[in-house]
Amino acid sequence: MMGRVWLPWLVVLAALPILATQSVVVAEAPVCAERRPLNYHLRNAIRYLDPGSRSAEYRESLAYLREHPREAVAALTGPVLSEPGSFRKWQLVYLIGEFGDEDAIALLRMITEQPKPQARPARPGSHATDIEFTEEMNSRFQAVSSTARIASHRPELRDQVVETLLAAAQDVPFLQDSALFELQKLLGAEFQSLRGYFGPEAARHFEPRMPPPQWHGLLARRMEKHRREAQALREKREAQCQAE
Repeated sequence: MMGRVWLPWLVVLAALPILATQSVVVAEAPVCAERRPLNYHLRNAIRYLDPGSRSAEYRESLAYLREHPREAVAALTGPVLSEPGSFRKWQLVYLIGEFGDEDAIALLRMITEQPKPQARPARPGSHATDIEFTEEMNSRFQAVSSTARIASHRPELRDQVVETLLAAAQDVPFLQDSALFELQKLLGAEFQSLRGYFGPEAARHFEPRMPPPQWHGLLARRMEKHRREAQALREKREAQCQAE
């Protein structure tokens, strides 16, 4: 009799792992993927963001987002403007640069122009890091990089990208270095034409790139050695010519 009572419960317990596995699969599956492909491809792009172009799933979702940039930007505007600093926010800001259009440039500019976040004061004797502040700052820097990256897959928006980066360099002091760095990569030799927009504090960005000071002595010694070897080779050849 007792065996008959326990038998149904044993069947239920044996089925629990199967039900749990099915629940996880359902949770991971895209909700209403056929009816809402935008949500599916946004989630998929975030999921495969780390392997990036090495992932076929990422390439497929990125292609879809580049075909529907306005809708994708509209879906992400709320989260990236209201969500506190986090790794997820950084991912969204990065992704916007991968598929963005004019609306994306405007959204990224809104991110960079938000008031600078303030780190929470640490408790006396504490060496803890304010993760939310750090992630928020990372998202701001990434907004600059994402703006620049839009010009690589949407070259017709290059002028708008340059204008936005120039505004960040002029109006947001803590983003100036990042914005000028991206402008230098984007413009090449044309970058020097922007020198008049900035004061002496930004002069280092427009000077020829020099090696670190600790390398100067090493380079000087190597150049001197090269000159001596070249001179010795010339003298040897002259002697050979005279002997002939």
